Amino acid sequence: MKNFDSRTYSINDFLEWSENDQLELSPKFQRRSVWTDTARSFLMDTIIEGKPIPKVFIRQKLNPQTRKSIREVVDGQQRLRTIMSFMKDGFAINKKHNKKYGGLYFSELNQVDNEIQSLILNYEISVDLLVNMSDPDVLDVFSRLNSYSVTLNDQEKINANHFSEFKKLADSLAHKNNEFWIENKIISEQNVLRMMDVQMTADLLIGVIEGIRTKKYIKKAYEIYEKEFNEDSDVLEERFDSIIELVKSIFSNGLSKRAFRRNHVFYSLFLSLYHLQYGIPNIDRPRTPIEPSDLAKISQKLERIDFVFGEEDKNNLDEPEKQFLEDCRRATTDTPVRIRRSEFLIDVMV
Repeated sequence: MKNFDSRTYSINDFLEWSENDQLELSPKFQRRSVWTDTARSFLMDTIIEGKPIPKVFIRQKLNPQTRKSIREVVDGQQRLRTIMSFMKDGFAINKKHNKKYGGLYFSELNQVDNEIQSLILNYEISVDLLVNMSDPDVLDVFSRLNSYSVTLNDQEKINANHFSEFKKLADSLAHKNNEFWIENKIISEQNVLRMMDVQMTADLLIGVIEGIRTKKYIKKAYEIYEKEFNEDSDVLEERFDSIIELVKSIFSNGLSKRAFRRNHVFYSLFLSLYHLQYGIPNIDRPRTPIEPSDLAKISQKLERIDFVFGEEDKNNLDEPEKQFLEDCRRATTDTPVRIRRSEFLIDVMV
C-alpha cells in the first residue's frame, strides 16, 4: 500500500509552515556535515537561476492536541535551513556565483530587480511526503533508495563537495561545448552524463592556469581553488572558447575520424595551441601565435599524427615520433608525458 505522496511546494509555503510552528527541522535524521558559506551561496544562485534542486523528504504527522499537521524534514534539512536563512537576510549570495545579485541580502534584491523576490518565493521544491511513517520505515526508505544509486565516480564526488568559481567555470564551459565533445567523439554521451566533460574541462583549465599537471592533481586543485581563486573567469572563458574555435578551424571536417579524438591526445592538442596563443608556464617552447593564414599549413602538418598512429612499421618513424607514440600509449596522464606530447605537437605545427 502506497504511504507517500509526491508534491511540489513553494518556498513561501515552507516559510508559512515555519511561522505557524508546522515545520520541524528534526535533528533525529540530521547529517552531521555543515554547509560552508560557498555551498549555501551556490544553492541560492541555483534557485535564482530557476534550476532544480534535489528532492526533499518530509514526514507528515498530525498533532492530535493542536490538530495541526506537522511536517518533519527528514532529508533536505541543510537545503531548507539555507533557504530560510537567506529569506531572513542571514547571508548574501557570493558575487562570484552571481554578478547581478551578489553581495545583496534578500531584502535588498528589489534594488536590482522588482520581480526577483516574488520569483524566489514562488520557486517550487519537489517533496516526497512520508505519511505517518515510523522511524524504522523512514530509515528503510533511505536504505532502499541507496540500493539503486550508482556509485559516484571521482569527478561526481568532487562536484558534490565544491562550490567555487572554478567549479562553476568548469561546469559552464563543459556544458557549453556539449555538442563539440560528442560530435567529435572526444567524450561519449554516456560519459558526459558521468561528468567526464567537466573533468576534461577542469583538467584543461588547470593546465592553462598552473601549467601541465598530472590528471591526479584535479582533486587537489579543486580543494585549493575552493579556498582561493584569483583568476579572471571572463578571460579564461574567452581564451578557452578561442582555442575551441581554433580547433574547429584547423580541423574543418571535425575530429571524429582523427587521432585527436582520443581524449589524452586532444588534451595535448588543446594545450599546445593554447601555449602558442597565450603561453603555458611549463612548456619549453617559444610562443608563436597562429595567424588565419597559418591554418591550412598547420592542418596539413597535423595529418602526420594520423600517419604516426596508423604506421605499422615503426622504422618509418623518426625518434620524436616514436617517443610521441609511446607517450600516447603508456602513463598517458603523467606530467612529464603530457608535457612531451604538447611540445612534440608544437614542434610539428611550427
